[in-house]
Amino acid sequence: MSIRIFDFSDGFTSAAAPSPIGIRSSSYANYASDSAYVSAEGAAEDGDAYYNTTDNKVRIYENGSWVENASFEA
Repeated sequence: MSIRIFDFSDGFTSAAAPSPIGIRSSSYANYASDSAYVSAEGAAEDGDAYYNTTDNKVRIYENGSWVENASFEA
């Protein structure tokens, strides 16, 4: 059996395997489009995210534009 040591940028180390996590689409505000998000929330800033109900994808605002992050089964 081999043990892998994980080193993190904050100096923490761990020999434990990372646990898989999931984020549900219900964790995000739901909007049909980028423009619907902006109409409801105002100008987007880096790090803003929402669930696009048209494409079933999480969209994140990054470096001045919206990018797709993940797909979810409906």
